Amino acid sequence: MRCDLCGTDEAIPFKCRYCKGTFCSVHRLPPNHDCVFMKDYLEQPARDREFLEHIHERAGMPHERIRSALYDMIYLRFSKTEVLHLAIATALVTAVGMSIYGFPFRSGFVRWELITIFISAFIIHELGHKFLAQFYRAWAEFRVLLFGAVITAISALPILPFKFIAPGVVWVSGNLSQSRSGRVSWIGPLTNLAMGTGFLVSYLLLTATGSENSILLAGVRFNGFIAFFNLIPFMGLDGQKIFAWNKLVWVLTFAAAIGLYIGGDLLGGGGTIGFLRRFF
Repeated sequence: MRCDLCGTDEAIPFKCRYCKGTFCSVHRLPPNHDCVFMKDYLEQPARDREFLEHIHERAGMPHERIRSALYDMIYLRFSKTEVLHLAIATALVTAVGMSIYGFPFRSGFVRWELITIFISAFIIHELGHKFLAQFYRAWAEFRVLLFGAVITAISALPILPFKFIAPGVVWVSGNLSQSRSGRVSWIGPLTNLAMGTGFLVSYLLLTATGSENSILLAGVRFNGFIAFFNLIPFMGLDGQKIFAWNKLVWVLTFAAAIGLYIGGDLLGGGGTIGFLRRFF
């Protein structure tokens, strides 16, 4: 859909709740498109979120611009549609995660530790994209993609050996350079590498003290898998934009994701080596 003011084609159009017009991320605020209902808009600045955003956008000094960018990054905005889409996608990712571990139940109860790992790996990944995009003063919202959601749901079937985790995407609207767009894509896998490494270090420390928790290895493997899958450089995944932005960054991050997954698998007595021996 195109902006009523400049004609820019927007993946996520913005509708002014005063004049009901449709605008791009640049002209979405009433002052930026000379809204005919500016009087109504200016009468409620104390409680109007869009007015506060407009004030922050007017910051001019370098330290004010940084403070304004941090404000936009921290002040996450979620529409009701986005919350619904995130809930659907999270349920699909959790189902895939449970299928990887054979839908484990203990005494008739779900392993909530595993579910927490699956949910956090996905949600923090997506929020990473949203945080950084907003820091760059772009608009970002998560949306479920029908094709990706269907394939993700099918891959949750235990009989399928390969798992597909791409139920949706964070749409970013704004004038981002290729380097900034690449960084927005890169931050998602980085969150998984950070969490996976945290799980790995915790597991090694506990093992050194004589105790052991296999759930931590599940956190290593699952975060490693999500990072690896999203770094595939095609199908519109994060890896495609990262590869186009900086090939060295992509290679190093991709290698780290593979190493994290295989490391967690080997520590858990997984079948990675046995699987590879079938082909080499």
